[in-house]
Amino acid sequence: MVTTKRTTVEELERDGGPDGLWELIDGELFEVTPAGGEASSVGAMIGYFLTSHVRANRLGQVYGADGGFVPFPDRETLCAPAVAFVRTERVPPPPEHDRFLRLAPDLAVEVVSPYDRPGEVAAKAAMWLDAGVRLLWVVDPRARTVAVHVPNQAARVLGMGDDLDGGDVLPDFRVPVAELFA
Repeated sequence: MVTTKRTTVEELERDGGPDGLWELIDGELFEVTPAGGEASSVGAMIGYFLTSHVRANRLGQVYGADGGFVPFPDRETLCAPAVAFVRTERVPPPPEHDRFLRLAPDLAVEVVSPYDRPGEVAAKAAMWLDAGVRLLWVVDPRARTVAVHVPNQAARVLGMGDDLDGGDVLPDFRVPVAELFA
């Protein structure tokens, strides 16, 4: 469902949005269907592994699926990846940290739900990369794969026998893909 009234990020911060889950894309509100059980569980598992690594190494902040990001300075766009990571030096200070974060995360994780359309997943992945995300994982619980996207490189698809690593965004992070779906 799409609304017809143009909306701004500031209006959402001031007034809140309509009931339900929404994302704002170039001024238009789009209703987002909640994730299925397995997609939600996989997102939580990824959050667990990331949080454990990030906290142990004091690398920054991990955000969950309800964390809103305004990834473009010049577009009325507000999105929430399933999981996100922002390096310490990029985490805004209070009180800015209490608002929607006006930055693209260093890592964005999208978990594909049975309710997601392939074209929408691809468009969102492209949006994150256009916004400046340095590492994007598109996790597909049904296929048991993780597509790893890095700007200006072809995506790598990892399967159950592979290890997922954090590249230069999350040094020394490594987890077997199979663990994400356990």
